[in-house]
Amino acid sequence: MNLGHSPKFPAWARHIALMGLTGLFFLFVLDKGIDAFTRHGQAVVMPRLAGVDATLALQQLETLGLVGIIHDTLYVEGAIPGSVCLQDPAENSEVKEGRTVYLSIVSGEVPMVRLPNLVDVSLRKATMDLKRLGLQVGDISTRPDIAHNVVLDVRLQGRSMAMGTLVAKGTKLDLEVGMSVPDSLIPIPELVGLNVDEARMLLHENGLFLGQIIEETTISPADRAFIVRQFPESNSDELIRTLTPIDVWIAPE
Repeated sequence: MNLGHSPKFPAWARHIALMGLTGLFFLFVLDKGIDAFTRHGQAVVMPRLAGVDATLALQQLETLGLVGIIHDTLYVEGAIPGSVCLQDPAENSEVKEGRTVYLSIVSGEVPMVRLPNLVDVSLRKATMDLKRLGLQVGDISTRPDIAHNVVLDVRLQGRSMAMGTLVAKGTKLDLEVGMSVPDSLIPIPELVGLNVDEARMLLHENGLFLGQIIEETTISPADRAFIVRQFPESNSDELIRTLTPIDVWIAPE
């Protein structure tokens, strides 16, 4: 017996072992390559960019290893021109480095819209049409007419406005509507829980007017305010004469 030599493996066994080691090495290299390419495990949390200047927002994204692209401009009333108003992906989303982030920026120019046909249209529909275009209802006045609660004229600063006239978004337009309600006694409608526009419309439909609008607490332009109290109060047993104003108190939601 020769104890001075280690046992010899057949050539075919050595080849199989070598192929196995080569395969394992290849899989290891491939895994590391894919990991580096996808930056596996390196997630970036999207920051909140709304209200941030566009230039600063792009710099912040670059610092985080992200690619910012401005792909749209929008007009947002009260927002600072040149600031970010929308972002995709949204804030707090987890994304991989190198991800493209799409930004929408506030435009400094107020867009113009064409005034739709509001004459001979019900007050409710006219209000909806104006809101859809980004316009607002200003004062509502009435004049005797058989077309009850139908718009008779549209005015801006006292001047009648024709259909198709270009007006800036956010403009308040005054409406004159017909009123054919006879002098009579009617129940007081419930206004609590409505916003001012809804209350105004309901009152006009019943031949009444919106009186004073009183703020219970300070209300910012961004707050949604609702009626929390009214005078006279709604009472099933009490009647009120038509053309009577109703005072309301409003508070934030």
